[in-house]
Amino acid sequence: MGVNVGMRAIVLDPDECATDAAAATSVQASDGTTVVITISSTDVSTLLAEGSGITRQPPGPEVLLTKDFIVYTSPDTQVLTTTVAGTEVTIHATPVSYTWNWGDGTTTTTTDPGAAWPDQTLTHRYTRTAADVTTTLTTTWKATYTPNGGTTTPVVGTITTTNTTTPYNIVRTITYLTDHAETQKRH
Repeated sequence: MGVNVGMRAIVLDPDECATDAAAATSVQASDGTTVVITISSTDVSTLLAEGSGITRQPPGPEVLLTKDFIVYTSPDTQVLTTTVAGTEVTIHATPVSYTWNWGDGTTTTTTDPGAAWPDQTLTHRYTRTAADVTTTLTTTWKATYTPNGGTTTPVVGTITTTNTTTPYNIVRTITYLTDHAETQKRH
């Protein structure tokens, strides 16, 4: 699964930007006027629509009941761009916590994004078989914004994004003991 990191541009209408409890900063426009820039957590959530992504191991359609299910996500800060009142604004959104809903009624909240096998740090072990299970990741982000020519300002509040895996089945292995002689007789 790809991880969403990089630059993206969206133009925000300053009249539609939420100003309740949002920190503002001012910049000098090219015509000499002062422009007040405000970016709210709602504005950032519009830009940060894809979240941090989920990678799971094993990646196939089945997870074994007796084995650890490994998950991880990208801890990278996402750099986003937008334009407000004709001024380019750069936003840095950094994940601060991750809540994993395992699809079996349990959740885990952590600041650890996890890691791939063999260095896994975030695992889950299922206790019963099930079909069409999904794991959902809710990532909580803090953000700052910097208008071109302005100062870096924290975005008030947090932003959350949600990613969900494709469905998988939780299965158990069944072992059959056979007699070598029976195998030779093709029984």
